[in-house]
Amino acid sequence: MTAEPGLSSTAPPPRRRLVIHAGLGKSGSSAIQKYCRENSAALRDHGAAYLGMFLERGAASPHDFASSAALEDALSRDAAIEDRLVSLLQEKIEARPGVQTFIWSQIALARHAGVVGRVVERLRPVCDAEVILYFRHQASWLVSAYLQWGVKHKTYPGPLRAFAEWLPLAEARGGGYRAVIEAWLRAIGAERLHLRSYDQTPDVVADFLAVTGLGSVPQGGDATRHYETPDPALMTLFRLYQGQADGEALPDPLQRALSDNKVATRRYRDVDPRSTLPRGAEWSRFVASFADTNAALANDFGLQLVPPQTGPAPDAVTPAPAAAIAPLLDLIIAMNRRIGVLERRLKRQEDAHDAD
Repeated sequence: MTAEPGLSSTAPPPRRRLVIHAGLGKSGSSAIQKYCRENSAALRDHGAAYLGMFLERGAASPHDFASSAALEDALSRDAAIEDRLVSLLQEKIEARPGVQTFIWSQIALARHAGVVGRVVERLRPVCDAEVILYFRHQASWLVSAYLQWGVKHKTYPGPLRAFAEWLPLAEARGGGYRAVIEAWLRAIGAERLHLRSYDQTPDVVADFLAVTGLGSVPQGGDATRHYETPDPALMTLFRLYQGQADGEALPDPLQRALSDNKVATRRYRDVDPRSTLPRGAEWSRFVASFADTNAALANDFGLQLVPPQTGPAPDAVTPAPAAAIAPLLDLIIAMNRRIGVLERRLKRQEDAHDAD
């Protein structure tokens, strides 16, 4: 067909696209974020770029957030958050004309469908947008969420809560699946919302790339899981450490000490700290078992061995007193900080020496 005079026969360029991975947390988010962070070239081959967790990647902007926590706080408290996000996203997108698809992964967005929906609507002149959310079975998710936000990162005041006591707080983390889904449907509509089952996804990264049309995991890549809940022994340390905090408490000091000393990813055997020495009647039978042997020794060699009157000392009531662990952790963390200061000081001295 011949084009009309004055009109170009070239098809208009495809619309630019913003893919928002909004969580839920504890449902493969770390794996998706790690892949996007470490595979810029693979994304670039598909015309895509990763904006980060708090839109930190790309050219600096006066609208930037200092951290993921700062963005999460602003989503809840900043009355101007909508304007700020629109400005920041528009800047990031327009600064990279060669990119077709932009990816933003932030689990805090799961609970802020209304704000994100309004931002997406205002960005229509700049790009289209779609949202992807992963869900896992509630029982599995609640256990994982409790260990993360109920224990490791204590997100509430007062004493450390037991699992059942913490459950009412799960709603604020996206635990009410129906409410989360319905909020997103109202905010952006079904045609722009991808709801995925983490339980039916062998590789969450491969699923994310397939759903968003961004290729596949490179040959030899292993992106199925990234974050793993620490070993139960380490979670016990977090419970004891965070249990000393009166208010909210980040896991950073203990996490840093464990990571710096290469303990954070260790797996520990379950060891019974109680003594295995015989006690009571078992001890009496054990002593008596040598009677014939010792009678023969006395008869043949005149060697008189006297049976002990008491057995081994009993175990302490609590073999490894939990109360002693918290101050020990404080000591370890304090030592770790001091070592870090010394290492940095030594590094500066070495750099100065090399410069001379």
